[in-house]
Amino acid sequence: MNDFDDIRPYHDSEIAAAMTQVAEWDMFPQILRFIYPNMSLEEGFQRLRTISTVHQLQASFMDDTILRIIHETTDGFTYSGLQNLRRGKPSLFISNHRDITLDAFLLQHILLHHCGDTSHIVFGENLLAMPIIDILFRSNKLIRMKRGDTPRAFYNSLAYLSKYINHLIRNERQSVWIAQKNGRAKDGHDLTAPAMLKMLTLGSDLPPLQALDSMHIVPISVSYEWDPCDCLKAVELSKSQHGPYQKEKGEDLKSVITGIIGQKGHVHLTICKPLSQQELQPTEGEDLFVHIAAVIDQRIHEGYRLMPSNYAAQSLLSPSTATKRYTQHTLEQLKARAATLPTSEMQRLLLEAYAAPVVAHSKY
Repeated sequence: MNDFDDIRPYHDSEIAAAMTQVAEWDMFPQILRFIYPNMSLEEGFQRLRTISTVHQLQASFMDDTILRIIHETTDGFTYSGLQNLRRGKPSLFISNHRDITLDAFLLQHILLHHCGDTSHIVFGENLLAMPIIDILFRSNKLIRMKRGDTPRAFYNSLAYLSKYINHLIRNERQSVWIAQKNGRAKDGHDLTAPAMLKMLTLGSDLPPLQALDSMHIVPISVSYEWDPCDCLKAVELSKSQHGPYQKEKGEDLKSVITGIIGQKGHVHLTICKPLSQQELQPTEGEDLFVHIAAVIDQRIHEGYRLMPSNYAAQSLLSPSTATKRYTQHTLEQLKARAATLPTSEMQRLLLEAYAAPVVAHSKY
């Protein structure tokens, strides 16, 4: 498939047909009421029918959806590091990963308003089980990350994905967002997987160091005061420590919805300083990918905006080392969230996830 048809997003020529399918979705009226509370259903259908390009969709319905989520579910969304964006020049945004969808789409909102265009987004195909979700995501520059049924098939799919990412950045001059590792940081530890960096080089004709340098890596650090999925993550972590964890049907979709509609408190996104060619160079005997992962981790940890909830969790876990940068109200909120979990192990895991950024930040 020379055009990457099995993993690429929709082209502009495919958007009108996709919007027709969205209009026929039985949940479209409900979603329309959330985005535009005062808009009639007929007006919503009419606006959808006028959309014929990806940019039109993202500059209207998609951006309005993100603004609505910010207004309804946060106590404010702030961002910093705009000087690290290069208008008209492609970048590979490597982000910490807390929320399945919002981590990427909050950046799209920033890029749209400050660069005039958005990036492509790499998502696992496990999120695309529902055909309508697949349509919505592919209409918003989603790149499908296929898993493969065997180790060999998985490797081939990663090489294929890498080839497409390299094609987008080097030939199409398009930016790409990818999470720093497979899956969300359920334990609060934002750590880049060296294997992910190696994957990015598989589809390039350049040596690994040159391949990564050509992508212009820009780390992204997203901070949430409250994680709507914190209890779900603690339960999964606890169960996975006592045997293989098998996700229930619809579990990923539940996390997507919970992450979108749940209250988040303050949210901050830092666009970190790009990695220079000199920083990419490992010392003698050091593994290239381990070295670059550590550089990205430092950027993300330093860019993380520590919240009162993070300090409160550190206080509960380690009172002697805690910094009192939280209110009693925040402390009680955190205790109440933990108390909803059925076991002390799950409660501890929730607190550790909130405290992890404080521990990481203290290293630098």
